[in-house]
Amino acid sequence: MPPDRIVERNARRVPPSASTRGVAMSDTCEALVRRHWHEANRSAWDSFAALLSPGLVYEVPQTRERIRGSAGYVDLFRTWPGPWRAEVVNVIAQAGKAVTVIDFVTATERMTGITFFEIEAGKIARVTDFWPEPYEPPARFSKYIERYAPLPTDAS
Repeated sequence: MPPDRIVERNARRVPPSASTRGVAMSDTCEALVRRHWHEANRSAWDSFAALLSPGLVYEVPQTRERIRGSAGYVDLFRTWPGPWRAEVVNVIAQAGKAVTVIDFVTATERMTGITFFEIEAGKIARVTDFWPEPYEPPARFSKYIERYAPLPTDAS
């Protein structure tokens, strides 16, 4: 699959250019974060930057990394090594906030990303990223817990 093609699963399609007149704020936030991933996948950096508040703050609590300003956030995406794409798996949105779950796919791996967005004045103002990794749980003693097989992944 070409890296510029967005893939969405379990999701309602919202055209990036859809009018927001008469649409609930949560729908507007959903359209904004979907467009965020769409423009990132296209490497359309001017269009991507137009979605961002100039004072955007990006944080990754697991690594304690922070970027202040939309230019730095765009640069993070623009300079990511190698081809990649973000497949939107799910979006949950409400007024002023949205969460996306993505599969971040490179030539060699597929990672789950959970991104929390805060939206102000129609622009993305804050982004918090979490990158959970699978792990073996500790021994459990509850008879109600069962293990299940992971979903198959395909990094092609």
